[in-house]
Amino acid sequence: MTPDALITELRKPWHHGEHFDARGVVFDDPVVFDGMTLRGFDLSGAQFKSGFSAKGATFLGLAWMTNAKIDGACDLTSATFRIDLRAEGLTTTRLCLDAAQVRGVLALARLRADHVSLSQAFVMANLTLENARISGGIDMTQAVVMGGFWAKDAELGRVEADGVEIDGRVNRPGG
Repeated sequence: MTPDALITELRKPWHHGEHFDARGVVFDDPVVFDGMTLRGFDLSGAQFKSGFSAKGATFLGLAWMTNAKIDGACDLTSATFRIDLRAEGLTTTRLCLDAAQVRGVLALARLRADHVSLSQAFVMANLTLENARISGGIDMTQAVVMGGFWAKDAELGRVEADGVEIDGRVNRPGG
């Protein structure tokens, strides 16, 4: 599948309970959704060999990227997820969710990344980083997490947390 074919599928009207199934698809070219409004999808196990960008995109339905592999960065700066972002087991060099809004769960359990940035992000439910490995650290400066923070057995590197607000229960790494 090409990135253009994927864009054509995801720009079709969203209907509750429906999503586009692209599990395991391999993309050689960059996948760029910047500024687009997209319907639900399952990209679990997909491989992105030239990066993934969805800056300012709006995701109307489910957004699943479980066990996806991104060679390079995954840039979701200022993206809006109307439901969950489920990316358990995602592998990428850099995950950027700066100023993003997730109106459901942000599931990043088992994430593998060099760096993660959630600066000024807003998560209405849980942020899950259980068993994540983030070697270079995570920036949560000015982030708001309404439903709790779960990081059991995570290795997060340096954590920047100036001004972070977590309104639910906190389960820290090792705790």
